Amino acid sequence: MTSASPGLAASFAVVLATLAGGCGGQSVDPVTGGAGDPGATSGYGVPVQGFPSWRERSLLVLTNAVRMAPLDWRARYGADFSPSLAGAQALDAYPAVEPVRWNLGLNRSARAHSEDMAGTPCWGHDSCDGTSWSARIRSYYALPGGIGENIAAGYPAPADPRYAINMWLCDASGSACCADGASCDGHRRNIMSGSWRALGTGYGYAARSPYQHYWTQDFGGASEAPAPPLVDGSHVFMGSEIVFLANWAGADAPRSVSVVVDGTARPLALDLGGATRGTWSTRMAQASACRAHHFAAVDGAGTTWRYPASGELQTFGEGSCAEDWRP
Repeated sequence: MTSASPGLAASFAVVLATLAGGCGGQSVDPVTGGAGDPGATSGYGVPVQGFPSWRERSLLVLTNAVRMAPLDWRARYGADFSPSLAGAQALDAYPAVEPVRWNLGLNRSARAHSEDMAGTPCWGHDSCDGTSWSARIRSYYALPGGIGENIAAGYPAPADPRYAINMWLCDASGSACCADGASCDGHRRNIMSGSWRALGTGYGYAARSPYQHYWTQDFGGASEAPAPPLVDGSHVFMGSEIVFLANWAGADAPRSVSVVVDGTARPLALDLGGATRGTWSTRMAQASACRAHHFAAVDGAGTTWRYPASGELQTFGEGSCAEDWRP
């Protein structure tokens, strides 16, 4: 199904589906989620052959922030969106759910579809060559369980992951966001479904395509990736500030959560949700070039967790920064 956003060349579609099936005897890598995929020893959160990009990683982090604290998200990171999420009481009926874990196969599927829609171009869940959306996802994602997909296109440059997820959460119907439970809130329902355990996000761009910017979320019902409590982390931009965000989901509250920027640790404060399931953040003035960073958290037992497990994320989009990770 498609609809248009007022005042924007934007288009949206959603598919909700549950497909049963096993892995067909394939050997499934617990990190990548694909049969024979490289990267099993790369470490948690470490990009694999360029997956994910900054926009894709940020969209994962934002998705989990919404899932763990939907109403907090609406108040803190959705309040400036128009049409109003709060005015439609969007997310009121959706309880908090567990975060989803990054999956390389789903990331590859989502990016392939976004780049296909941008470059061919075409618009819809099925691939431009007619391959069904489910066949495409299953060609990348070998784990059993259900699959689902959100797609969107047409956001203004620079492409902003926060804007993209708020458009999905709004599910605009005419000049207002869709009400919870109505037939038009399929994207929101997908994002807030407790059935999903894994997620891959994809971004594609082509200047001459009808919508230029294309986004895909591919959801999976199973994840065999390791599940450290420091789930993920990334940065987004709000006005003149850069916001560092990290998601935590553990048995106990962390003793501390921080972002280490150019070698200096900066504490994060609980921003959304609760201490055992929530999003931690800090804001800084934007700089003019790349800043290397990683996230660190100490759990209740004194164990330190790092995201990514090795290397340094880069502040892609900050000033002249065009890198998103260095080994």
